[in-house]
Amino acid sequence: MSGILGCLMSTPPGWTQGTPTSVPSASGPHTGEQAPTQEQVAASDAVITIHGLCNSNKQPGAGEQSCTTVVTREAFEKLVDSMNVTNKALSQETRRNLAETYADYLALERPAVQAKLDGTPQFAEVMRWWRLRTLADMYRGGMQAQFAHPSAAEVHAYYTEQLPSFERIRVDRVLVPRDPGKSGEEKNGNDRALELAQAARERIVKGENPALVQRDIFTELKLDATPVTDLGTLGRSNFPKDEVDEVFTLEPGQVSKIEKEASYVIYKIKAKETLSEGSQTEEISREIAKRKFSDAMRVVNESAKPEFNDAYLGPHVAPAPSPHANAMTSPHP
Repeated sequence: MSGILGCLMSTPPGWTQGTPTSVPSASGPHTGEQAPTQEQVAASDAVITIHGLCNSNKQPGAGEQSCTTVVTREAFEKLVDSMNVTNKALSQETRRNLAETYADYLALERPAVQAKLDGTPQFAEVMRWWRLRTLADMYRGGMQAQFAHPSAAEVHAYYTEQLPSFERIRVDRVLVPRDPGKSGEEKNGNDRALELAQAARERIVKGENPALVQRDIFTELKLDATPVTDLGTLGRSNFPKDEVDEVFTLEPGQVSKIEKEASYVIYKIKAKETLSEGSQTEEISREIAKRKFSDAMRVVNESAKPEFNDAYLGPHVAPAPSPHANAMTSPHP
């Protein structure tokens, strides 16, 4: 919302100054009754009434009704919609904050104009910056709206191309904590963990309940808080890259090899499914829109390549990487 608030620099068309025509008061008909809901406020009703705010050519006087600024719902929503170039849904709290901030700005506008701040070079530079930012935001918003609704053919093509990403498996996981170090004592502990993992895999292959196998392992190692084995339904992104292909080739009832992660890990496949195209239409549409928008912005950015003076600006600092995408649903000890 900072972009919206920052653009509220002067009274836009549709915002009037004068005597309010439909302003509920504390002593009005709603006293002792339930306040009207947002839906009951008509387009012509006042949503902001600022008493004592005169135009720049009029001095406020006691009881002077002309020194009142009224903003109707229609005018307020038109302003909000014009500023909300990304078409994000705004909560009632956000709208309230915006209205209160606008009222503060209006109170400061008159003394600022009287001080001739609107004629300073600084004001002109700020306005130039906001013009550039607003045009950029409006262009981006227009592109996002243009790509927001891909065709059924595009959705189907994406689903077919990315079919593996819609595969889901339900798995049990048994893990054996290991020592990654190389000292003699740690190596002995690691060898023992591998032996336990091998024995555990054999038991699971023979059909034993993974939860019981996991409990026995932690009992043997004298560890508390035995982890839950049923990880639920997972997709490819939930597994490390070097394991995903092997795990997803397994059929229900089959058991993976012993995977070497922070612990030794064994997976047993309980069920497999592929999510239907219909159930994923909304997600696919968002991904297609995101891809098209990124491509369009890349074309624009590549057409105008900036060069920066590192001696003055300092070197480029890459943004911090996002959390690892392949983290398991349940953390490894």
